[in-house]
Amino acid sequence: MHAAALAVRRQPGTVSGIDAPLAPAVRRRRAFIILASLGIGYVASQFYRSFMAVITPELMRELDLSAEITGALSGTFFFVFALAQIPVGMALDRFGGRLVNAALLTVAVAGALLFALADGAAGLMAARALMGIGVAGSLIGAYVVLGRWYAPDRFATVGSVLVSVGMVGTVLATSPFAALVGWIGWRGSFVIAAAVTAGLALLVLAVVRDAPPGHGFHARRRESLGEALSGLGEVLRNPNLPYLFVLQLFLYSSMMTIMGLWGGPYLNDVHGLAPGPRGDVLFAMATAILVGNLCYGPADRFFDTRKGIVLSGGWCTVALFAVLAAVPGLALWQAASLLTAIGIVSAFMSTLHAHGRAIFPDRLVGRGMTVLNMAVVLGTAIAQTVSGWIIGAFADGTGPVPEIAYRLMFGYLGAALACALIVYSRVPDVRPSQDQAGRRG
Repeated sequence: MHAAALAVRRQPGTVSGIDAPLAPAVRRRRAFIILASLGIGYVASQFYRSFMAVITPELMRELDLSAEITGALSGTFFFVFALAQIPVGMALDRFGGRLVNAALLTVAVAGALLFALADGAAGLMAARALMGIGVAGSLIGAYVVLGRWYAPDRFATVGSVLVSVGMVGTVLATSPFAALVGWIGWRGSFVIAAAVTAGLALLVLAVVRDAPPGHGFHARRRESLGEALSGLGEVLRNPNLPYLFVLQLFLYSSMMTIMGLWGGPYLNDVHGLAPGPRGDVLFAMATAILVGNLCYGPADRFFDTRKGIVLSGGWCTVALFAVLAAVPGLALWQAASLLTAIGIVSAFMSTLHAHGRAIFPDRLVGRGMTVLNMAVVLGTAIAQTVSGWIIGAFADGTGPVPEIAYRLMFGYLGAALACALIVYSRVPDVRPSQDQAGRRG
């Protein structure tokens, strides 16, 4: 192997790319620091996908945006995010999560600055597109790295910690962001967001290492473009992929359509809440998601099933959406309780990601996970766009949107998730005990 090629694969802080393995205690400590850093970096992704719910009513008034345009504006982030997944996955398998995530976050910085300067729908959509590209590798890049630092049967637990730390971004996009917007305005708030994101990019670059010393990642042969595309073909031919892909389309999107877009307008139009109080309800929902993630994390090892955990949480989520759709005139405390409960019971994404991770070999994990993540963000883009059509069909621009519009939206989200769960129920389970034994073998 040429010296120059080996040098490219060396990670800062190591003597060579193929150093001897770390002592167990040292490895655990470094893995935890890397997990914390990646989780903090993931904060940006959660914030940028969630903030619209808090400022949507103000944006619609100030820039004269229709409900359809607002839904498309939020959906733009997810459509672009989805389109970026395949090239991001190829880059992750070739260059590693550290460099890819740090570089992409600088694009998110540009998006935040453009959002602060935008004076209409076109500028806002361009900014949302840059944000989508900028955080397109935050979650899967972290999963790729952490999958090399932690044992396979710990993946769901580690993933739940990662997502829970990242959920701080969702929490920050509720009451704290509403308070900041009330203090300095939404434009100034995005200048601050850009500065914070730049700091996160530097953190990832400085702290994260793609794999422990001695790991095969450091001695891997770089794939050619043809080999990379061939590997993508292997991923797409995986017989279990379609079942997981369909559920990824409709799980996260059902929650994020409420948390990231229409939760604020629903609380404003139906329950008459001002920005501060509606931010408080969304804060409670975001906190519930964080708590739910932590509870679901070790559940797959405790019950030794991933599929069972996913189906249980999924059908509970469908039931809650059914109540929101079927019952008219809910009191504020009832609606807030149902939204908070959805946050808790739907927070099993890390378990579903662990199921997805288990069906791919390590050399294809970047491409495999980004294909599944493409479903997550594409589904969210579709759900937010369709929900915009539903709400827009009842909005006349002269007053609050009627409750029936939101009830139909809740019904659509619940029905779509129910259909996806039926499809997912056909996939074989990959139990944590089987996964760990298989990787050792």
